[in-house]
Amino acid sequence: MNDQVTLAARWHRLASQTARKVNAGWLLEQLTPLMVVAGALAFAVIIWQRSRGVEIQLNQVWPWLVGTVLILVLTSFLLAKRRFISRQDALVRLESQMHLYNALSVAELGRGVWPELPKQQIDGLQWRWFRVVGPFAIYTLCLAAALCLPVNPDAASVLPTVEPQAWQQMDDWLEKLEEEKIITPEEKEEQAAKIDALRDQEQEKWFSHESLNASDTLKEQLQREIGNMARDMSDAERSLNTLQNYASKLSEQAKEQMLKEYSEALEGMKNGSMKLDPQLLKELSQIDPKNLKSLSQEQLNQLRDSLKQKSDSMSEMAPGKGFLGDGEGEDDQLAEGRGGLGEGEGEGPGNGGITRGPGTAPLTLSEEENNFGTHKTEAVVNQDMSKAQLGTLLNLQDGKHDVDKTYAGPQAAGRTENQGQGGQQVWRESLTPEEKAVLKRVFK
Repeated sequence: MNDQVTLAARWHRLASQTARKVNAGWLLEQLTPLMVVAGALAFAVIIWQRSRGVEIQLNQVWPWLVGTVLILVLTSFLLAKRRFISRQDALVRLESQMHLYNALSVAELGRGVWPELPKQQIDGLQWRWFRVVGPFAIYTLCLAAALCLPVNPDAASVLPTVEPQAWQQMDDWLEKLEEEKIITPEEKEEQAAKIDALRDQEQEKWFSHESLNASDTLKEQLQREIGNMARDMSDAERSLNTLQNYASKLSEQAKEQMLKEYSEALEGMKNGSMKLDPQLLKELSQIDPKNLKSLSQEQLNQLRDSLKQKSDSMSEMAPGKGFLGDGEGEDDQLAEGRGGLGEGEGEGPGNGGITRGPGTAPLTLSEEENNFGTHKTEAVVNQDMSKAQLGTLLNLQDGKHDVDKTYAGPQAAGRTENQGQGGQQVWRESLTPEEKAVLKRVFK
């Protein structure tokens, strides 16, 4: 009895192994083509992403790969489940392959004894490893090739990201201001942070109405600050130029005005929204405009040239005042024309000087009458008809009807002076060619 129990357990274990082998075969039959398709799709997706400039590493991919494999295995299991065999089916296959003539089925039903297990246990199944391993190898090679093959990015992906023009323009302004040592690096970073705040938003919102409005507002603010600094530098250079080259021609009132303008320009550069370079501000603060003789001509020219160069650069970014002369060129004619270089005042138009001119322009009414011939009427005549068009008025004149005022007396109605001659005495009808043809055909 114990021998039969042992034999039954061994046969059941062998049948379970056979059933698992058969079921695994059906599962792989459904899984392998799905693995090949998944490998090809994964290859295409990864290559496309890399061609768009996306960096993909293995540690980013493997969670997706594991999830994909699990989904494919579950799908294959559901498709192959209807072909799975049970342990009883495996016993039938074993007794068929071992030629036991239904001995295992009879023993399973309790109607017979379990036979001895043969030394060579054959279930008739053999793995075809090339067919089984091939799809998995293809899947692995596709992933390895997608991650390792060199890929050139598409032309669309290497194109620079298009930003609002105002951002690039402001970046160029700040770069130039720092390069020419007009502002400090800290001031540049502070201004650039305002631009980066707009750049940090989602790229899809860069060209939205709110973003463009904020960009234009920031650009106008920066441009206004640059313009104020340029005007202050221009005023400071202008005042130094006048005090340096034309001090002997200035009245005391004009000198005071120049000193005041220089002080206001220096104060504006110190307290402006944008911080001026400390070295330049120190040089300007050390100058005493009341005692320019303490500085050499070379030092003053060098400082004025620096102010001129910096203000010219900023004038390209924002509207600013021009410079007066430097005492060496034709621009000094403008400096002399500032007015107030002389001390007298009189009648006549102003010349744009410091005191805004010595007199007013003669724009008042005069007693003398100018005769421009406005009361004379002349006809306009154009004899050239080459460009005349339909509807063009050629002539317009006044005239009267020519009425015959000779008295004729009463006359009989219906009286005819001329009765006609020959064929004119016969009534004639105007006919069309078609009507004439009909009449000729009927009345021959």
